[in-house]
Amino acid sequence: MVAPPGESHLKSARIRLVLALVLLASAVVYWPGLRGGFEFDDFPNIVDATALHVESLSLTELSAAAWASPASDFQRPLASLSFALNHYFTGLAPGPMKLTNLAIHLLNGLLLFVLLRRLPGLAAPGKPATSASGEMLALLVTALWLLHPINLTGVLYVVQRMESLAQVFVLLGLILYVEGRSRLAAGTPGVPWRLWLGVPACVVAGATAKETAVLLPVLTLVLEFTLFRARPGGRQMLAFHIVFLVFPAVVGLSWLLPRTMDSPAWIFRDFTMMERLLTQPGVLLSYLAWTVLPLPGFFGFYRDAWPVSTGLLHPWTTLPALAGLTLLVAAVFALRRRRPLVALGLGWFLAAHLLTATILPLELVFEHRNYFASVGALLALVALLWPQVEPGARFNAVRTGVLAGILVLAGTTLLLRVLEWADPVRLAVAEADRNPASSRAAYNLGRTLVVLGGYDPDSPLTREAAGVLRRAMALDGSGLLPPVALLMLADRTGQTAPADAWAAIEQRLRSRGLTPEDSTAIRTLIDCQVEQRCRLPDQAMLEMLVLASSKEPADAMVLYAFARFAYNRLGDEPLALTLARDAASAGDPQYQLNLVEFLAATGHREEALAEFGRLRDRVRAGQFAAQMARIEQRLDCMAGEGAPAEAGADTNLGHPRGNGDDEPGVAGTPCRDLD
Repeated sequence: MVAPPGESHLKSARIRLVLALVLLASAVVYWPGLRGGFEFDDFPNIVDATALHVESLSLTELSAAAWASPASDFQRPLASLSFALNHYFTGLAPGPMKLTNLAIHLLNGLLLFVLLRRLPGLAAPGKPATSASGEMLALLVTALWLLHPINLTGVLYVVQRMESLAQVFVLLGLILYVEGRSRLAAGTPGVPWRLWLGVPACVVAGATAKETAVLLPVLTLVLEFTLFRARPGGRQMLAFHIVFLVFPAVVGLSWLLPRTMDSPAWIFRDFTMMERLLTQPGVLLSYLAWTVLPLPGFFGFYRDAWPVSTGLLHPWTTLPALAGLTLLVAAVFALRRRRPLVALGLGWFLAAHLLTATILPLELVFEHRNYFASVGALLALVALLWPQVEPGARFNAVRTGVLAGILVLAGTTLLLRVLEWADPVRLAVAEADRNPASSRAAYNLGRTLVVLGGYDPDSPLTREAAGVLRRAMALDGSGLLPPVALLMLADRTGQTAPADAWAAIEQRLRSRGLTPEDSTAIRTLIDCQVEQRCRLPDQAMLEMLVLASSKEPADAMVLYAFARFAYNRLGDEPLALTLARDAASAGDPQYQLNLVEFLAATGHREEALAEFGRLRDRVRAGQFAAQMARIEQRLDCMAGEGAPAEAGADTNLGHPRGNGDDEPGVAGTPCRDLD
């Protein structure tokens, strides 16, 4: 029975009021978390990326900021630009950056409702495009998604704005696809700009925030397979997906596969590609379980102790997980006619993990990878239990109660997590307690205690920090960060450098390849020594650097740290130049710029000019603008003075932080000044 128009409009108005209240409730729940601090990858991508710390809105500064991120080869310029604008207006304060993330999350919730309200009508041909029942289903999925704890890191973990910002364009693209595809089926105008222009534009825009936006055509293909399969226009949509999915996939895989199949791509990981592929079915089923039943104990930030599957029966859960994932794929095909919304939700959940759960040498588990995938899981759950799917069906009250219970559980768990994230100390303690096998969680707790203790040797916090760092150092999979932190803590508190920390560093360097965290730890230790904040034995540092620089493939960060050490501590300019050239040969423009600046600062003007000329043709417009301008001024200055620097401990060869805008050689200083 169709409701009268007036009653239908009234119901829609009520639904929109409830949607506004859900958005408000989401903001209220997240609000305490805005007091929290930066975490983990926030530091290299935001805090230490000095090119993001713009002081003006000049094109030069904004262009440099847009290409400042070390997170990806593609640099993610839109996300970086948004961080730079945050810094311009509010400085390097985490609260306003988290508030921006919250605004993006609420915008995504609004876009999600706009998208989902159209889907129930598409799943039932002959019914209105939107209905009060369909809007209620969309409202419930949106409320669950906004208040779900699995999406917390997309809001309070500042750097994951990259993910949430990319999904703004994914959701916009899906809205355009549904509208354009519906018009195509109905024979009404407005199809080309929505489908053939709007959707690809959303892919490109989203990819400038994070590469996961390239999955948009895969998500539209799932829509086509489940909801639009029997509607007119299928031939045109086949052409659409050949152009925007098949061709780009072939080109992308031809570029990607050689890089992922090559063993050096996996040298930073404690698992092989096959082990990663065997592990991911269990990871995906865990994500699904956490989404459907959001119990507080399921969620955590550090997952570095996740068990790796080395065979179908090691651990024994590997084979059942693979079977479970196969059943999920089969369900998409089996349910697309009887329960198309359930099939669509499962298809979206699986499709959203095609990049992060397959052949890329990424870490095994992160919750933020479910920012869109959770939409699919929640849509499947609600569509499966939604009482209005089968009017008069049995157990409608039970279904309603289950959905209401899941919503309350999700909101409660989210609030508990937000309160943890509101206090960096509470978060560090909670994560270490929740993940006793995680060396990252233990290290983060130790680092937090060091900061609270203020390097006071008499503080009980400092003594506790040393014990926590030793525990982190002893855990399986622990890298160089805990022993390096122990060395720096001992030095800053006037104690003898612990021999077990040096032994741990040597053992790790001899037994495995360098990870990015290891490289950062080495650079941090060299910074401390070169800048004379530490007084550690140079011989032990030299032995560490020799071991680290011998690893294959060569690590540019380590080589350049060695160059700084050789120049400033050993006074060996030829060795420093050789190492700086080796670091530059890896192809990273930052280290090539560092080489040019070093050559200029040490009087090798002709070589510096040649290197600078080659590099200038390679960098993007605006990238490294400030540093390149300083180098150019120095080279012009050298033409007049031509005085080389004298090697020795009084000078300090600089190093890259972020995009290198804190490099030495400020305009107006003599050509031979290095710092």
